[in-house]
Amino acid sequence: MKKKYTALMLTVAIAPSLLAGCQSSKDKAASSDSTVTSPSASATASVQGYDGKNNLKVSDTPVTISLFYPFGANGAPKGDMPVWQEAAKITNVTMKNIANASITDDRQSFNTMLSSGDLPDIIQGFRTNINPVISQGVFLPLDDLINQYAPNIKKFLADYPDAKRAGLGADGKMYTITGTLGGEPGKVLPSMGYFLRQDWLDKLGLKVPKTQDEYKKVLYAFRQQDPNGNGKQDEIPFFYRNKGIGPLLQLWDAKEGWYIGKDDKVHHGKAEPEYRTALKELSQWYKDGIIDPEIFTRGSQARQFLLGNNLGGATIDWFSSTAAVNDTAKAQVPAINFVAIAPPADVTGKVKFNQTREPIHGYAWGISAKTKDPVTVIRYMDFFFSEKGERLVDFGLEGTHYKLENNVPVPLPAALTNPGGYPNFLRSIGAGYEIGSRGSLVGELSGMNDIGKKGFTMYQDSDWLVKPFPVLSFTEAEKKTIDSAMANMTPFIDEYEQKGLMAAQAIDATWDKHLEEMNKLNLQIVLDAYNSAYARFKLEAK
Repeated sequence: MKKKYTALMLTVAIAPSLLAGCQSSKDKAASSDSTVTSPSASATASVQGYDGKNNLKVSDTPVTISLFYPFGANGAPKGDMPVWQEAAKITNVTMKNIANASITDDRQSFNTMLSSGDLPDIIQGFRTNINPVISQGVFLPLDDLINQYAPNIKKFLADYPDAKRAGLGADGKMYTITGTLGGEPGKVLPSMGYFLRQDWLDKLGLKVPKTQDEYKKVLYAFRQQDPNGNGKQDEIPFFYRNKGIGPLLQLWDAKEGWYIGKDDKVHHGKAEPEYRTALKELSQWYKDGIIDPEIFTRGSQARQFLLGNNLGGATIDWFSSTAAVNDTAKAQVPAINFVAIAPPADVTGKVKFNQTREPIHGYAWGISAKTKDPVTVIRYMDFFFSEKGERLVDFGLEGTHYKLENNVPVPLPAALTNPGGYPNFLRSIGAGYEIGSRGSLVGELSGMNDIGKKGFTMYQDSDWLVKPFPVLSFTEAEKKTIDSAMANMTPFIDEYEQKGLMAAQAIDATWDKHLEEMNKLNLQIVLDAYNSAYARFKLEAK
């Protein structure tokens, strides 16, 4: 569970010949009922008995459906994995993943597939990669297909209105289907949390901080009072595995990127006065050694290195992997007790947390405009929203990978004790991948130790979690406007933050000029594009 998702659209280069081919296929689908709403005789026969519940046989004769699912850091599902072999037995449909396994960058893999002109039946990917090409005819509209042939997907979309909105194109038609991470419809899920060295607090006689000011005092004590006991001032009170100070901004009620303001309009957090205040204060923290001096360069190994060497004091990070450092660092730091704490109240007195997830995940899949039998394909996709299909892709095979206790899946010991961890075990059998399906938090929680579970549950049961910025569907003109402007504005904003944090420039003296330059880089034009898309999003929500 992997990353923070940004709402910025990505530029996708597609060969003109592909666009022409996709558009003609899309136009044909839209103008001829025989393609989508009234399938051919052979297509009708192939799905005669499927009802999405009692009969899950999608085809009377064995067929193969091609899927594009990029081989990222966590690999990708393949047809010979146990989960997908079992799906083939049930549905009579074999999946063939056509993604290039040698390309591990999702965006590059996606662009390479599109540019080849050889589209598979189903295309999966980040919604931020997929959404920009919807208007270019790559995908078939799914509204009629779902209504007539996919009862499980239809119910899922009724249960999760956010999932339906996430799959809409700028024309109001549905083109992609996302899945859920688990949890209740509309309820935000935790992703990260505040972590702090409880053993350092105990050694210094300090209490868990409840406010921004108390949090600051704890971090300064970590720096000044030698909690690691080596007689050196080498402690690094706050560190972060990603670049920059983003997660700390919420302590000043500042936002890291795009957000919906009290006026129900889209704003950019780093053009607002709260960000100026936060950056000025954090610059002092950096000067005083409170923030990791390598916050922009240390990278993904910061957590393991700093905790394993008894130097790091606090961070904001994912529950499962961060809590697990207690186990991996024990040999080097026997007393380590790195625990999740509640978010300190911000400067306005409000306790809230911005690093959250929607119940729906950031991926989606849709049917390409070049598929020959969209009815069979949508039935196959619908299978993964059936109770049997959901359990299969969430937990694997019953009796082999999990058992049912009171109708609740419980992973078997061999799965939980896998050396690579439970999430990696699931992926090794073809489960746990982000396809359109109802996910389960059981798998995520099963991979956590007690510290991780306690922290995750504390955040999940709270009222602290802030709804993330919605994924919007942009028109082609809006997308071009945003891509063009942000290509220059993003590095400009990042450079200002880095220079400001490191006191290479005075915040108060340069702030007005900074805003002026952001406007010269077309900030307002980008905001107009976002607000236009957000207005459509609100209409779709009604």
